[in-house]
Amino acid sequence: MFKTTALEKATPADLLKASKRFEWLTTFMVCEFKFIHQILMMMNKIAHNGLGTFGVRVTDDGKFELRYDPCLFMNLTDAELTFVFYHEVLHLALHHCTKRPLTTDPKARMLANMAHDLAINELIPVSASCQRPVGEDGKIAGIFVDELKKKKEYADIEPMQSSEWYYDYLRKKDIENGGDGTGCGSCDGDCANCKAGKAEGGGGMRPKKDCPKFDDHGEWKEHELADDKVTAKVKEVDRNGTWGDVSQGVRDVIMAAQIKKINWRNKIRVWFGNLAWKDKSTTRKKPNRRTGYIHPGYRRSYVDKYLVAADTSGSCFDQETLGQWIGVLNQLVETLPVDFMQFDCSIQTEPKPYDRRKLKLEFKGQGGTSFQPIIDLVDKCGYKGLMILTDGEAAPPTRPKRAHVLWVLPVGCNPPVDWGDKVHLVKHS
Repeated sequence: MFKTTALEKATPADLLKASKRFEWLTTFMVCEFKFIHQILMMMNKIAHNGLGTFGVRVTDDGKFELRYDPCLFMNLTDAELTFVFYHEVLHLALHHCTKRPLTTDPKARMLANMAHDLAINELIPVSASCQRPVGEDGKIAGIFVDELKKKKEYADIEPMQSSEWYYDYLRKKDIENGGDGTGCGSCDGDCANCKAGKAEGGGGMRPKKDCPKFDDHGEWKEHELADDKVTAKVKEVDRNGTWGDVSQGVRDVIMAAQIKKINWRNKIRVWFGNLAWKDKSTTRKKPNRRTGYIHPGYRRSYVDKYLVAADTSGSCFDQETLGQWIGVLNQLVETLPVDFMQFDCSIQTEPKPYDRRKLKLEFKGQGGTSFQPIIDLVDKCGYKGLMILTDGEAAPPTRPKRAHVLWVLPVGCNPPVDWGDKVHLVKHS
């Protein structure tokens, strides 16, 4: 959650003392902070000399580690440590450690760190037994919405938002301050490193090096096994009613985080794959997967073609989401023949084989929308599958005679018909 700048090296006696205090404090939490205690029990506690912070991570084999600096640990009060434990547990319970990161841009990592911490700290109740830690300078350590709101430029920041919301907000503010949306932002430019980085030019709040006021979430990564373990534990807590002091509002946030969102990118790949994999023929050149060469194997034949049609009647999607959608196409065409075209109220570009080397598309048209010319073309050319990228705002077309249809839409939009499959694009960072 936060780190200090000048740390001593702990002696073996310090490590033993810290370990005993850790055990005592977590045992004490059984009384008031039952939920925090149960999640903490899932983690291996590892003292790390000179770490300068606390941090939870997931190992490659799906285990959880809570690493802490024993010197920092011993310098905090019980109430401050409770707050830190609460903070790290919520990172795990909300799947921040096991889901896709907010950004894959290493330059924007500190901005993502700040967004996660803002979202987490909004959920932690402050009481006599749970207090915000104070840093070496006597100021509250970490980042909080109410503290940030005191700054004039952040006066419009909203409380109780998701980490995704805070990340988009901070990116916007960094750009407004002359940055490129990857600035540090983690201490509002107050630390020496951030001031030095700003003095060197480039605008925004980019630090000269990693800001010392925040920990590094760089080891967080997607891990489905660990993700499922967290979900199972949280559901067990809810089933047994062992939440402890957690308010109903925070419980709702935690339980909502356990609902798995369908990955639209995988859904598109599976949709195309299901169509293509039905075309199989036997061959003696490949062994049967079950019996070997005793029986013939199968080979897939990709004779049929598939059409992807992009509606250019309006800006339905932001550029980042469109870029991710194009990335899915780039992967699909490695195994499937895909034609691409653009349309609005009429056909804007004729179908052409999609070039997987394309990094962006230049859209044409910008008129009204009509799906019927696309359906007529699909029937005429005998396409097996049709994927339509659109907002769905148009008159309903007739159903194609042979082709399967996948409607790809923004969140909240639906196709004008009740046939075909559909998937909603949600921005993934």
